[in-house]
Amino acid sequence: LSLTGIVIGVFALLVVSSIMNGFDADMRNRVVGSKADIMVYRTDYSPIKEFDKLIEKIENSRGIIAAEAVCKNELMLQNRRNIVSSLCYGVDYDNHREVSSIFDKIRVGIPDSSALEDDGIILGLDMSLTLNVTVGEEIKLTSPIGTEPSPFGLLPRSKKFKVIGLFISGLPEYDKLFSFISLKNSQYFSGLNSEVDHIEVKTDNPDSAPKISSRLNESLGSDYIVEDWSIFDANLFNAIRMEKIVMFLVLTLMIIISAFNMIGNYIKLVTEKKVDIGVLKAIGTSGKTIEQIFIAVGLIIGITGTFLGTISALILLLIQQKWHLIKIPVPGFPLHWLPVDIRWQDFIFVPILVILISYLTTLYPAKKTLKIDTVKTIRN
Repeated sequence: LSLTGIVIGVFALLVVSSIMNGFDADMRNRVVGSKADIMVYRTDYSPIKEFDKLIEKIENSRGIIAAEAVCKNELMLQNRRNIVSSLCYGVDYDNHREVSSIFDKIRVGIPDSSALEDDGIILGLDMSLTLNVTVGEEIKLTSPIGTEPSPFGLLPRSKKFKVIGLFISGLPEYDKLFSFISLKNSQYFSGLNSEVDHIEVKTDNPDSAPKISSRLNESLGSDYIVEDWSIFDANLFNAIRMEKIVMFLVLTLMIIISAFNMIGNYIKLVTEKKVDIGVLKAIGTSGKTIEQIFIAVGLIIGITGTFLGTISALILLLIQQKWHLIKIPVPGFPLHWLPVDIRWQDFIFVPILVILISYLTTLYPAKKTLKIDTVKTIRN
């Protein structure tokens, strides 16, 4: 029973931890794929002038693949009576494909750089459904903040655009909110001439983005703020991390319960084997040796249970990773099967933790063997 408890505890701990890692990695890939790895702003978030020199300096930094200038606006999109608000990014189509993979997720339309420059717009699929618009149709973009003079006074900046593509990012919130136009048109809505809002940067490894952003922040000086992908949606990633920690602690209680079960069994064993222990002591076996026997039994159970639980978890996770046997039957959910991310740190830390707990559970029962009175036990 003690062995089975350890097997189940180790198995559950490793499987749940790997599944939480899978959700975390999948969410990170979706966020990083929809945005850049790093963003660079001025300290006061004012427009960046002479951004070409800044981009050249950033691209010459170690670990950076590409960088591009981006202008962002909050605009109202209208198609007849349908109106939505959008975070509209002004980008260069070819440059943005090097920085982000969002344009690789376009499912309707075949946009290109010239179409985007010719007053084209790329929308998220959910936004297009709200607007009831598809590729080839025109919509009206209006800036509620930016104004321009006219014979009727100051009016909001407004312009018609043709839908040239619809994307599915895998994050419904992004598909409802994001849209893309050319950098020149975005500067028109912002009232900028040759300035941009920020610089987006692509690194050679998203996992190294925090280190690269820190190094980039030092090289650019105090005039700029550098943020990596973990800051863009910090609340989301913190929630996932906290959920994983809580789940890990809860499942660790299974192993601790098994440990108490083992302690109870060992104490019972010591009571049942009093005569045998007394005989061993009578023929010259030291108390230390008997104590070591109990510790060895505990370690054998702990190591065997840990090994069986680890192997079982690894086999199941590898099968799920390759063949996706466990599906997620939720319509509209971004994932169709249970994600798995096997990390060697978990497969080292958990077995060591369980073996340590197994060792500690044997110490108290083993100490009780030293208190057995040999003569009294044999006489009784």
